[in-house]
Amino acid sequence: MTDRALGNEHHGPAGRVVSLLKTAALGVTIVGAVPTAITAYHAWQYKVPFTQVSHRLAQYEIWERNIDCPIEYKALSTAEGTKIDAGACEETGDISLKVSTDDGKATYEWIAYNQLQKPGEAPPPSGIIDLLIGAARADTVAGPRSVRVAQGLEVVCQNLVSKTQLVRVVRENGKCFREVLSPMRGTVDKRDEVPCETKCTAAG
Repeated sequence: MTDRALGNEHHGPAGRVVSLLKTAALGVTIVGAVPTAITAYHAWQYKVPFTQVSHRLAQYEIWERNIDCPIEYKALSTAEGTKIDAGACEETGDISLKVSTDDGKATYEWIAYNQLQKPGEAPPPSGIIDLLIGAARADTVAGPRSVRVAQGLEVVCQNLVSKTQLVRVVRENGKCFREVLSPMRGTVDKRDEVPCETKCTAAG
């Protein structure tokens, strides 16, 4: 077979089909890699683990949905000195949790109303609810330190500045504190006692 014949065979109908299939396969590979690349970028941008990006984005959406909702928290003393302040927004039904430890660290976590088990429905996916139940059970089993409900914190004001900064003033035990936290990570990065009239402006 001559070189010309081989060239015609390569550029014939069969050759064009093979070339088209290769192009399609490459396109599928590129399209499939796009979500992974976006997730990796978000993990880097917001300094969260790659596997938690989807959850943290969902948490930010709940912050947005409840930013204008005044919530009064009740305090739960749980195992190993951990304190959980829990409250719910009457309008959305979403539940807000603040978990604090003795060393002063604190994080916020939301439970969306649609994640709660309703009467007659199957249980929701395991997650923070299981952690709460586990903490309560551990505290009860430990002995006389049963789970204790007390007056928690009250949100005076809050301002969602950006995906990396949320400012809120909360009243707790008769004092007010200005908290600067990351709505993406849920971590309280700064907390200072302030007059209760302090505005929730962007942190400097």
